[in-house]
Amino acid sequence: MKNKVFHTRLIILLAVIATTIFVTGCNCKSCKKDDDKTYYNNEVDPLVFSTQELDKVFNPFFSTTGPDSNVVGMTQIGMLGNDKNGNITYGDSEGVVTKDLQIVTEGTEDKDQTTTYYFVLKNNIKFSNGSALTIKDVLFNLYVYLDPAYTGSSTIYSTDIVGLKEYRTQEADETEQDSFKLKFQVEAEARIQALVDATVEILEEHGDSKPDKDQFREYLIAYAAEFESISDNFKNVVKDYDKAIALFKEELETDYNNSIDTYEDITFSDKNGKVYKNLLTTDVEVFLYNEGYLEWNKEEAKLVSSLVNDPTTLKKWTKEQAINTIYADKIPNALEEVVLYWNTSIKLNDYLVNEAMEAYFQNDTNKEFPNISGIQFANRTSSVTVNNVTYPVPVYNADGSVKEGNEVLSIKIKDVDPKAIWNFAFSVAPMYYYSDAEHIAKFDYVSNFGVEYASQTFMNEVVNSPAKIGVPVGAGPYAASKSSGGLDNITAGDFYNLGIVYYERNPYYILGPAKIKKLRLQVVSSSQMLNSLYNGEIDFIEPNAKPETIDELDSKKEDGFGNKSIQTSGYGYIGINAGKVPDLAIRQVIMHSINTQECVNYYKTTATAIHRSMSMSSWAYPKGATPYYPYIGGAVPEDLSVVNPAYASYVRSLGKKAGDKLTSAEQETFIRNQVEGAGYTLNANGVYYKGNHILKYTFTIAGDETDHPAWQALFHASEILNNVGFQINVSPDSQALTKLASGDLTVWAAAWGSTIDPDMYQVYHKDSNATSVLNWGYKQILLNTGGKYDTEVALINRLSDLIDAGRKTNNQDERAAIYSQALDIVMQLAIELPTYQRNDLFAYNTNKIDVNSLTPNADLSPYKGLTSDLHLVSLVEEK
Repeated sequence: MKNKVFHTRLIILLAVIATTIFVTGCNCKSCKKDDDKTYYNNEVDPLVFSTQELDKVFNPFFSTTGPDSNVVGMTQIGMLGNDKNGNITYGDSEGVVTKDLQIVTEGTEDKDQTTTYYFVLKNNIKFSNGSALTIKDVLFNLYVYLDPAYTGSSTIYSTDIVGLKEYRTQEADETEQDSFKLKFQVEAEARIQALVDATVEILEEHGDSKPDKDQFREYLIAYAAEFESISDNFKNVVKDYDKAIALFKEELETDYNNSIDTYEDITFSDKNGKVYKNLLTTDVEVFLYNEGYLEWNKEEAKLVSSLVNDPTTLKKWTKEQAINTIYADKIPNALEEVVLYWNTSIKLNDYLVNEAMEAYFQNDTNKEFPNISGIQFANRTSSVTVNNVTYPVPVYNADGSVKEGNEVLSIKIKDVDPKAIWNFAFSVAPMYYYSDAEHIAKFDYVSNFGVEYASQTFMNEVVNSPAKIGVPVGAGPYAASKSSGGLDNITAGDFYNLGIVYYERNPYYILGPAKIKKLRLQVVSSSQMLNSLYNGEIDFIEPNAKPETIDELDSKKEDGFGNKSIQTSGYGYIGINAGKVPDLAIRQVIMHSINTQECVNYYKTTATAIHRSMSMSSWAYPKGATPYYPYIGGAVPEDLSVVNPAYASYVRSLGKKAGDKLTSAEQETFIRNQVEGAGYTLNANGVYYKGNHILKYTFTIAGDETDHPAWQALFHASEILNNVGFQINVSPDSQALTKLASGDLTVWAAAWGSTIDPDMYQVYHKDSNATSVLNWGYKQILLNTGGKYDTEVALINRLSDLIDAGRKTNNQDERAAIYSQALDIVMQLAIELPTYQRNDLFAYNTNKIDVNSLTPNADLSPYKGLTSDLHLVSLVEEK
């Protein structure tokens, strides 16, 4: 399925994963007539779609993965829609909130220019509980997305709305606005440094006695009492220590969970290249291996451990024993390392920044800027004219719904911004559900909009509470239900149960109730997808668009199975987290070792090689782009001015010409030169290391199978790298979706579902709060501990400036030139290697689905799919 509006750039992992669940029989709900044709009942029989593995964050404000956002999208209605060409749509015939739209640009460019967007709201939209959607709900959504404490993936805050910076910072001075969050960052870093200083001094004095975490805490209390009178930085060290070790314990728990059921995929090779399999047989061993307490010695071809003399005894260890052993080994003796370099450092920093910000605003109860001046209920007190139609002040019913007239929302931005209109296409979720009674009662259009200002507590405990994560509510064509049916009192366990998501039509949907009453999404593995379609378990699937799959489906047409291929709006890529692979040279070596043509070959004739991080369906994709990281085993490209300079310099030094190939020895020399030039040396186990960092990584394949476009490319890259001192394992992972959303993967294969506008802010800008920047390791880069990311920080600053520039003009040629430069910088960062552009393949049961109710062929495009008008889809019913 395709959402009507691409609000965010979604992470879509390439393999669908999980357990096959059978849907119960029809109990005579469908019936056969004398002509032996089976008919179905739209009121009784469910329509079942396949879905990828779900992360179960079904909240419109905080969902991040593609599958989760699809689950949520069924229940939501957007401010705007889009047509097959990617143009904005609105009006009475569209399933959107906006009845009419006018965009007015005034003033002088580069001086006092502003653009105002007038949205005339429909007055007859209802949420699935029957309550009216009004401008209060629209304003509530905007104030959630624009609150300084909001941490979801939407980047509406990147739009330069008049008064927004003043509101988010409570500062009038532009210099203060620009450095607003910096003061909280400085405070957080000072607190972490105070904890480090205290730790170093205490361990110097008491290290010989080997204090445990509790004894260390006692020393810390005494230390704080002695020094807090000298500096405020030390008054929080005990509290920060408690938070740090709690976060570290959580990190170890997460690391252990990430190790579960992966031991069969871990292999080793000795100095002669002989491969050893199945040496690890427990989750505990994998966990200890990943944490560096169990290692492979290439020279002696055996496992060694710093914990025990005989590593085989670790097979009997329990989860608790393993976690507690590492915890005790690191705390407090390696506390400095933990709070500066482990993932704990990022979470501790974020926690302290948010705590400082929340405390700052709580102490300043009288806000100088109580609202965003550029966002107005335009006809609240007087009439307003939009497209030559005058809209008077609305008249309301007792329940707050509009009785007469239409409410008009206006949003004024500075200058122009081609992405702004797409940012304003957000889904409108109900305030009654996502806020609470206390804040709703205070709603006054002036300083209260159903949101507690700058409160992380409000965001976590009200907007994103556990119940609201599990059950989405909105005004879309469908509403959350349960296996037995009904829309009342739905719990998270009802809505998603045993791999199936349950919906029923929203009886109040603005375009009329959906034709099919019951709809389901069912998690199914890629290997079972076609069989699930053929046996009637699933009605509509999205398999990989391999030629052999298309041929197989074509041969099934007479059996009642149709298929369509549509150019995708996204692309495949291989990502590298710079937080986990901190050296630029190492990331570059990994990219040179990957033959992306192998990803293209997986799809044979149905995919094309792509060389920049943007969909080729976009008008802004650089024409004639070539690989920045040529495959180390491939032909030397003709133009060495557009490739990684280190590679270009090396092949020139060898006298290579276009079309020549590097020998195996030359490939190895290049890799070793890069690695050793970055300061790495071989350890006793034959693996490169620098300080505490070892070149031991997992390359993750999404799903539980190796039938994946990137498997061969990553596996062959691992062979190249392992031969020269890396320790790489390539592993399928059924939990990859969850890990990717939290930034827990090191190297992985995935695909983007791109936005209609080519704006790059959400995924690559330094100020983006979207989860995609977690994937790249932006937080570690921008913290820049010890200055190790100086090069990357400079690149990201330049990249962010270009992204900003791309939003200051509506001229497509100018924007395309800007994005071409920006995409080159993305390549220089070595965080994302584009691999292929392919088609989306849809297959469906034509015996059950009325194909005439699907989107007509003439309207299909990367932006409009077969079921974009889901409320019109029907089953095959007897006429």
